[in-house]
Order: sequence, then C-alpha cells, then structure tokens
Amino acid sequence: MPRWLSEGISVYEERQANPAWGQSMNPKFREMTLGDDLTPVSKLSGAFLSPKTPGHLSFAYYESSLVVEYIVKRFGLDALRKILGDLGSGVEINATIAKHTEPMNKLEPAFATFAKARAEGLAPKLDWTKPKPRDLKAGVEAFAKKHPKNIYLLQRRARKALTEKKWEDAKAPCRELIELFPNQTGGDSAYLMLAKAHRKLKEVKEERKVLDQFVVLTDDAFDVYLRLMKLASDAKDWSALRTHAERALAVNPLIAVPYRHLAEAAEALKQTDAAIGAWKTVLKLDPRDPAEAHYRLARLLHSKDDPSAKRHLLMALEEAPRFREAHRMLLEINGALKEPRE
Repeated sequence: MPRWLSEGISVYEERQANPAWGQSMNPKFREMTLGDDLTPVSKLSGAFLSPKTPGHLSFAYYESSLVVEYIVKRFGLDALRKILGDLGSGVEINATIAKHTEPMNKLEPAFATFAKARAEGLAPKLDWTKPKPRDLKAGVEAFAKKHPKNIYLLQRRARKALTEKKWEDAKAPCRELIELFPNQTGGDSAYLMLAKAHRKLKEVKEERKVLDQFVVLTDDAFDVYLRLMKLASDAKDWSALRTHAERALAVNPLIAVPYRHLAEAAEALKQTDAAIGAWKTVLKLDPRDPAEAHYRLARLLHSKDDPSAKRHLLMALEEAPRFREAHRMLLEINGALKEPRE
C-alpha cells in the first residue's frame, strides 16, 4: 500500500470519529488547494517522498484524506475495499483505482473540482483577497474600504491592538472573525486573540467562555487545556476541571499537572478511588510538591482504612518536616488525638 493511501485513510477515519481529530480545511490549505499545490492523484506518492517544504508534507496528508473521502462518497466504501484487496494481490495503485472508480484522466479533474469546492466553502462570507505590497503601499485604509470583511486585515487589526495593549480595541475584529469563520483553529485563531484580550482585562467568565468554544474545534490545544484547568479550579467547577484534565492527558499523558487537577476534581466529586489513582500517578511523575501529593494521597487512603496511609504521611514529612497537617494526621493514625481532625 502506498503511504499516501495509508495516511489518507487514517486522517479520513479520524474525521469520521470526531471532526476535531483529523486535519481539516484551514486558511493555508485553502490557499494551497486553490493555488498550484494540489497534487494529481496519480502522483500523490511523490508528495510524500519529496515534499517542497514541511508545509507541503502536511498538506499531502490532508489531500490524501480528501481523495479517500471523495472515493467513498462518489463510488462507495466497497470500491475502497476492492482497491485494498487488489493492492494485497500486487496490483499497482493507479491501475486498481482506475479499475474500481474511473480512468485517471476523468478522476483527477473531478477530484480537483471536489477539493476546490471544499476550499471555497471555507468561511465563504469572508473576503480572502490577499493584499499585495502595492495595495498596502497605497494605504491600508483604502484597501480596507474596498474589502471590509477581509480576513488578513481583520487579523492585522486584532494583532495590532494586542501588540499595542489596546485590549478593548482587539475585541471587535476578533468577534467579527469568529462570526464569519466560526471553525478556525491554530495558534493565530481569533478565539485565542479574543481570550487574551479578556484575560488582560480580567474578564474571567468571558475568557473561559471563548476558550470553551475553541477547544471543541481542536484536539491538541494543550496550553489552552492548562489555562481552562486553572479557570475551572478557581471556579470550583469540578466536572469541567475533570473534562479539561482528561483532554490534556489525551495529548500528553506524561505530565503531572493534569493528573493533579484530575485528583482534585475526583476528590471534590467524592470519587475516592479515582482520586487515589490520580495522586499515585502524580507521584510517579516527579511533581514539584511531592509532600502535598503524599499527604493528599495519605488522607484518601486513611478514609478507606488503608494502612499504607501512614507510609505516605511519613514520606510527606520526609519532604517537609514542618508540615503541620501531616503531623496532625500522623497523631490521629497513632491514636494520640482524642478527637479526629475535621
């Protein structure tokens, strides 16, 4: 099986499971699709073997998934299965595609039309005219007057306001971008710029609302998950805290912070076993404050009459000898206090 078909099926299946998982049309892919970067189906293997740039390789993954989607939509899933069956028998890729779909001289222009329609369907209410140097030299305002909904100028206005720390001024272009292009992702997303403006203005509820809208569109916004965990923890929204912690762990399961928040949420939700498991994982990942982790774990274990609670208390005290709460619990476990700690 050629790499492009294998990867194309993978990305296509990701989108079928969850639109946020697989690659989707974005401004860069739109530009490449409508420009000269769409590779003919018969030559897609070359897009992986010798891409011009890393960006072209990323686009090759996306275009391959579109080819798979096009074949399934137009010729049915069974056609794709037959292509795979032929490949297993040693049939050449272009020959078997033509056999179970249509000749390449018909398939390729039909697919190109399909791909370009997908590109043109991205935020169709936005003006995608790219300003040329002479346009900007003549004056940004004159260009903006002719193109009031231009994506590049709206982004420029938002970034300029943020750079100049004019937080309130950044809101309008960001909101317009979101209204006209609600599915935008990536590090330059208007959602993230608007969230920054809210954060600088200490508008916590508004920031959280915008970030919540953003994270359902993507599957790898780790820094955003961290910020949302902090906001959810501050608001004592334990269900949301658990959700964001799980999202972060899906991206990187080897960092202690999400497990700590997961433990915090589980404790608050009275999910003792889940909290114990999360704190144990925190301790395996070299946390910044092992004394607290040992103490919190000991407290949970003690509530279940687990004798290992004492060991974790002693380990907490080994890290922080003046940890008064740990000393108090150790006295409770040893029976030195008549009244248990509340």
